[in-house]
Amino acid sequence: MRRLIYYMRLWAGYQRRGFLEMTQYPADTMIMVVSLLLREASGFIGILTIAYAAGGLGGWGVYEICLMFSMCALVESISMTFFDNVWGIDFLVHQGRMDVLLVRPAPLFFQLLGEAAHHPALVSMAVYAGTMIFSMARLGLSASIGLLLFIAEYLVCGVIVNTGIYTIFNCLNFWIVHGEDVAVLVQTCREFAKYPIGAFPGVIRTVFTYMLPFGFVGYYPAAYLTGKAGNWVLAGLPLSAAGVALTAAVFWKLGTRAYDSTGT
Repeated sequence: MRRLIYYMRLWAGYQRRGFLEMTQYPADTMIMVVSLLLREASGFIGILTIAYAAGGLGGWGVYEICLMFSMCALVESISMTFFDNVWGIDFLVHQGRMDVLLVRPAPLFFQLLGEAAHHPALVSMAVYAGTMIFSMARLGLSASIGLLLFIAEYLVCGVIVNTGIYTIFNCLNFWIVHGEDVAVLVQTCREFAKYPIGAFPGVIRTVFTYMLPFGFVGYYPAAYLTGKAGNWVLAGLPLSAAGVALTAAVFWKLGTRAYDSTGT
């Protein structure tokens, strides 16, 4: 219990530091907030434009697409706010910063996540949470205990899948130079998951269901809520999260064992 309290206080300290860094340069923070909103809005508007022109997309109506996109973006904004520093593995490895973390009395991955926080993404989080609630209301999804429990399950599992996949590919920096380029490619491919992947060829559906299970970040949860997928989604979410988390843990363990500082 005392250990848990210690980690909670340490995490709170990390978040406080991140908040102070955000408020230190308010102009930079506002620019980041606007850029985040514009980046997501551009993709959102593109999807809606196609949906309106075609009268739907892959059998999905406009509000169903709004629901799917907002669920996917909400998970991304949560991951970006609290767990985005997996993208800093390249800096820690190539600059030797990992040496500092190794001598501190806290788990290495815990320190990695706490090293940086992107609180401006909280604005995106609020916007997409509102969009998700609005879409649910337009689709006639009434609030219930079952719905709230499913939303909690999807958020936890979605964040694990999202952060875990990025952790796996950023761990390539332990073995190759500029391994983050592969992670950026995976992040680019993630944009497919903001569309109804059922409209894509079978090979793409297979990739985003089993190999890079971004489908469980937005598409399958939204499909379950709109009646387009069965109860198997309830089991698929924790299974995909567990599979990604286990794979990420293996890559992280092997990567940290292979780490030998900068050699200087």
